[in-house]
Amino acid sequence: MNWLSTDQARELAARVVALTSADAAEVIVTSGEDSLTRFAENRIHQNVTETDTRVSVRAVLGDRQGVASTNRLDDDALASCCAAAVAAASAAPADPDFPGLPAPVPVETPTRAAAGAREFGPEQRADAVGAIVGQCSSRLIQAAGGVASNLKTLAIANSLGVDVGMETTSVRATVLALTDRGGSGWASFHGPDPNGLAADALGDEAATLARRSEYPTDLDPGTYTVVLAPEAVADIVDFLGYLGFSVRAFEEGRSFLSGHLGERVLSELVTITDDALDPEAFGLTFDYEGMPKRRVPLIERGVANGVVTDSYWAARTGRENTGHALPAPNPYGPLGLDVQMAPGDSTIDELIRSVEHGIYVTRFHYVNVEDPVPATLTGMTRDGTFLIEDGALTAPLKNQRFTQSAVAALDSVRGVTRQRAFFDVMLGAVLVPGLLIDGWEFTGQTG
Repeated sequence: MNWLSTDQARELAARVVALTSADAAEVIVTSGEDSLTRFAENRIHQNVTETDTRVSVRAVLGDRQGVASTNRLDDDALASCCAAAVAAASAAPADPDFPGLPAPVPVETPTRAAAGAREFGPEQRADAVGAIVGQCSSRLIQAAGGVASNLKTLAIANSLGVDVGMETTSVRATVLALTDRGGSGWASFHGPDPNGLAADALGDEAATLARRSEYPTDLDPGTYTVVLAPEAVADIVDFLGYLGFSVRAFEEGRSFLSGHLGERVLSELVTITDDALDPEAFGLTFDYEGMPKRRVPLIERGVANGVVTDSYWAARTGRENTGHALPAPNPYGPLGLDVQMAPGDSTIDELIRSVEHGIYVTRFHYVNVEDPVPATLTGMTRDGTFLIEDGALTAPLKNQRFTQSAVAALDSVRGVTRQRAFFDVMLGAVLVPGLLIDGWEFTGQTG
């Protein structure tokens, strides 16, 4: 089955709404094609494509809600799904704070389905893999990773008249380069289409890091100045969005912003927004209730400015709905999926040259939350960690464990790059620069 066009998905969503016997109903249709070409030991070992269409029905009975879903699209299966949603609503506890489904609001739906991504088939992905691998194999380095494309249609309809749909595309590539002398290097790409994917450069970046990181040395635990490449910054911003920028976390006192709106909470060099309408963004411009996503200044020059909301939490707190609902049901409340940090005026090399003694980090790995309010994270560095001495990268270092508050780290920023990059993270995609941070806590090494 081919993935559905926007018109087809909208028609299906409206048809299923009409099938539902509840007081009110909302239907989300997600249709897409995911393709992946994976490689290891410098050769392709897997090439797969999955196409699927899923229908999710939210049935409302008074102040009770129930959800059911199916990927069978025949009339009987759709009717059964609607009946299951109604049965779930009948058994659900009442929620007196539920304001009902939202009424329709005009939504901008710019074209974000790139023709290049549609045409990025197995041959094109194999060519990209060949270019990446060629940069590694010519230097006797083993490469592993993947090149993927995603084509997605989302349509939402409800019984109050919401009727929106949109197509998006994305392309992602990753490469891990490994040498026989303990060196490892990493590079990645994430964008709306393959036009920005320079596969040769990606392979060269990973291979160069791998050779440079051979024979890594020990590092004493302690607090260090760090220069974080954008991919490492992406993890910090992603977790900060997950832990701190939702109105639910804010109202429940679980956010570092709770009680601090209007106060400086981070470095004046840090500005963070959620903006799905930014010209560089390539995700959806409406949320999973069909409401328009609004630009939300979260942090402005270090000052706590706002949080993201959805229809439920906007009604409950008397705030404006910023259009950040996730699919129901969800335990998180609204979340920002288009978070970006403003650029600065430096390059990575300039940040490194400004450090007398510190650490350069290519990326983090296996990051987890230790304490949600200060957003204390624990994890490790990976695939390119180096000592900085007198403004230059010197000895490669073994991977380091860290325990560090993201809030404290972003309050200690004293340099930001003007170059930014997108990264595919837990919460959609983030657009971030590289950072120079004073006082990062390394607790030991992984080996």
